[in-house]
Amino acid sequence: MASRSWVLKSDDTALGSLSLIDIDQPWFRCHFTPGEGWEQVRELFEAQAEAVDSGDQAQMIEAIGAVRGLPLQLHPQEGDETITPVMIQIRGDKANFRY
Repeated sequence: MASRSWVLKSDDTALGSLSLIDIDQPWFRCHFTPGEGWEQVRELFEAQAEAVDSGDQAQMIEAIGAVRGLPLQLHPQEGDETITPVMIQIRGDKANFRY
């Protein structure tokens, strides 16, 4: 499998890059490297991870909704198929997304 990588953007701001490690359908498992805009959204992703870990349904819905509310797109570093993730999780240097 050719290596695949994307730049995660919110509008025109690069939040970081994702490099594919594995595909575990429906999830794409990636290595995450923060970009210039990461600090603007880091707390939303951390809150989402905490909510998922807590198992608190209401907290999960709110935190996942906050991330879903961001205008996120994955722009391929090679090729031209831009992906709009349905779900994306970032924890430290690991990222998972599905679309």
